Amino acid sequence: MKRHNRAALAVAALALVIPVSGCASLLSPHQTAEYQYNAGDGAWGSVGDVEVRGLMLIMDESGKGPAQLFFTLINKGDSSAKVSLDVGGKTTTESVKAGETFVQDPESSASTSSKPVIVDSLKAKPGDLADVTVKVGSDEKTIRTQVLSNSLPYYEQYVPTEKPSESPSEDASQPGEDASQSGEQGESATGING
Repeated sequence: MKRHNRAALAVAALALVIPVSGCASLLSPHQTAEYQYNAGDGAWGSVGDVEVRGLMLIMDESGKGPAQLFFTLINKGDSSAKVSLDVGGKTTTESVKAGETFVQDPESSASTSSKPVIVDSLKAKPGDLADVTVKVGSDEKTIRTQVLSNSLPYYEQYVPTEKPSESPSEDASQPGEDASQSGEQGESATGING
């Protein structure tokens, strides 16, 4: 009886080992060598000698208003590269020296630029993919990137606000405002009304 139990356990163990060892071949370097995992948010791509990383757009979760563009450029070439990115009719161009990295994220201490890149007419909403055309010299590639929103709390500070109106409002003072409290603005409003 003991021999039968041992034989049955040996057959069961062999039955488990054969399929499991077959699955291990799915993870072999020969089959996964061309797969590249992009950690974090944003799209990746290579255009000529320049690698584009963390390419993404962030806008208000309502999908109304402008979006802010983020990216990192790494020049792996031997000479400076002029890189242009075009999305939603907005084109931004940066020059990246050989072997250097350019970071477009005004909120980051690693950022190269302190000025945000705002896309006013993006025809996409949060959750969509947007096409960003990247040009480096004669090389050009369209990279599909994520449009993210402030539905994730750590993106709230990156949502661009609407541009303030350049024309003054029609009503310069609030109704019932005392001229002595509003200073010069109140006097001019009183002068217009009075």
